[in-house]
Amino acid sequence: MISRLFLILLLFCGISHTTASEVTSYLQEMAQEFVLGQLDIPLDAQAQVLAASIDDRLPLSRCEEHLTISFPARMEVRRNTTVYLKCEEDKPWDLYLPVRVSIQKPYVTVSAPVAKGDILSESMLALAYQDQTLIRGDYLSDPTPLIGVRSKRELKPGQPIRLTQVCVVCKGDQVTLSAENSSMQIKTMARALQDGSFGDMIKLVNIRSGKTVQGKVSAVGTVVVTF
Repeated sequence: MISRLFLILLLFCGISHTTASEVTSYLQEMAQEFVLGQLDIPLDAQAQVLAASIDDRLPLSRCEEHLTISFPARMEVRRNTTVYLKCEEDKPWDLYLPVRVSIQKPYVTVSAPVAKGDILSESMLALAYQDQTLIRGDYLSDPTPLIGVRSKRELKPGQPIRLTQVCVVCKGDQVTLSAENSSMQIKTMARALQDGSFGDMIKLVNIRSGKTVQGKVSAVGTVVVTF
């Protein structure tokens, strides 16, 4: 008889604990949805919103019909945010719940280690995301312009490809030299005298005339001179 009562007690405790876990999980999800709804997320970004854990021992109910969620007075969404949950059922309760917010920005990385001197292909490139407060500097969020560039040092997966780590035009490369103005464009071939990344001004030798010129690197194998 004692054994049966003990077994029933264990089952009851297990059910109560599971129910409490379901309630706290539900409240966490509701808080996260509320914060997500307040965010203005850039089109190229994604948001990670994570509510803190809630003590299962707290006397909380799901309170689906009478639950209100808001920010405390003068509070707004930031990296570490707090939301206020209030239940107005027969057994009311309220709760302040911390929520962590991270806006993740895309960056281009490599899918496998790349050795110095390798030329990057489309299959070698991948997009990853990192908190926007942690990723800064000369990185790209679109892999397309990096197809065909040469690595100047070893590149590792998970790390942003910095423009200083690659040459879009490398010293000795034969490139298209495009002389342009508002009304015309003339193209010829030239040889790069130095490495350059996007937007860099580099020196080149016009293969046809032998003259040294300066131009701006615009893409893989292309340098532009404006006149």
